[in-house]
Amino acid sequence: MFAFDPDEYDPDLDALEQLSNSVVDLIRQGRIDDAVEACAELKRRYPDQMDWIFRTAEVLEANGEVGRAVEHYRQCIAFIDANPDEFDAESKEYYLSEIDRLESRRRR
Repeated sequence: MFAFDPDEYDPDLDALEQLSNSVVDLIRQGRIDDAVEACAELKRRYPDQMDWIFRTAEVLEANGEVGRAVEHYRQCIAFIDANPDEFDAESKEYYLSEIDRLESRRRR
């Protein structure tokens, strides 16, 4: 079971960044179930931030659920469109490129 311990992460990062970054660490460790739990915790603690959406996309991709990952990346784009003052153009381009990459992978 995943239990987020902020003391295990960089003290210069805020709690949101620490929890968000823990998802990447868990994926790299092959702890997909724990990464899913961490994403749920991100959504619970920070529902108004986009981190839970793109980290969930990363977990879904790591778990082979490419179609659902694409759906979450599309949600990121919608989030950016709804909050244009919080993001630069490169942010949206990144998620569009992730969608293109995953969709091309699905077509193979």
